Amino acid sequence: MTVKIHIKEIADIQTGVYLKETPDGEVHYLQVKDFDKNALPVLSPPSIALYGKVKKYLLSDGNLLFAAKGFFNFCVVYREEWGRAVASSSFLVLNIKDTTAILPEYLNWILNRDDVCAYFRRETTGSVMPSITKVMLGEFEIDIPTMDVQRKIIAISGLQKREQVLNKEIAKLRNQLINRQIIEILKNK
Repeated sequence: MTVKIHIKEIADIQTGVYLKETPDGEVHYLQVKDFDKNALPVLSPPSIALYGKVKKYLLSDGNLLFAAKGFFNFCVVYREEWGRAVASSSFLVLNIKDTTAILPEYLNWILNRDDVCAYFRRETTGSVMPSITKVMLGEFEIDIPTMDVQRKIIAISGLQKREQVLNKEIAKLRNQLINRQIIEILKNK
């Protein structure tokens, strides 16, 4: 059974915070630049001092970070092994209210789908720095299937990503092999 629901009904959404960075911080200040083109973390050294205001913005394992500003929108699931972190104001932070109803990885998969990204690109506000608002994200309607179906979707998506990585590696190795063969032909000419 699949249920249609607005994101705001299943997740609390708050904006990331603007903080002043320091050279010897204790907390990672996650910015869009801390993620590669595949939305994998490439973390900068900790640059935020840990004090009262910062503590209330610390991320929890399973929070979703949605890059809401700029031309490259993506979503990632924060993991504690990244170290203590806060999200910059470039992100909207989603905290799922009931992880027995929806898995963070499933919502992450939805928010990274090509059709969903295209929808948000069409709906963004601002021409110089496009921005997706909390309201826009909260009003977005999604399908929530059973937990079993969510797990299957996550597993298939993971296999798809692995296949893409392997295909790129195969293409790179094939290119190297062909180039070596061409060089050998030139040497033996």
